[in-house]
Amino acid sequence: MPHLIVSFETVALQQACYVLELAEEQFGAVHAQALIALLADIEAFATTAELIDFLGEDAAVALDDSLSLPIGSDYRATLVATGTRYHKDAGSRVVWSSVTRLKLVEITTGCQ
Repeated sequence: MPHLIVSFETVALQQACYVLELAEEQFGAVHAQALIALLADIEAFATTAELIDFLGEDAAVALDDSLSLPIGSDYRATLVATGTRYHKDAGSRVVWSSVTRLKLVEITTGCQ
C-alpha cells in the first residue's frame, strides 16, 4: 500500500526528527515522543487529504498552501507539498488528495 513520503528542509531538521536524543534536547521528552508519533501518523496515510481528514481541526492549511500540524501542545510542524506529481485546482490551490510527498520545513512553538 502506498504511503506519504516525508523529506526535510535541512539535514539538521531531519536529525532532530529521527535521533531521539536530539529531539529530546530540542523539544523535551514529551514533545519528542509526539514528534515521532506525528511522523509515523503522516507515513501511515496514502495521501495528505487522508491525513488532514484524520487530524480534523488540528490540521490547518494556510493561504500559502503550507500545512500546519500539532506536535503535542507546544509545537507545530509546517509542511509543504513537494515534487511534481500533485495537482492544483482552478484557483491554484493544492489539491491535497493528489499529494503523496511532503517536506517538513520548520517546527515552531506556540499555537497558530
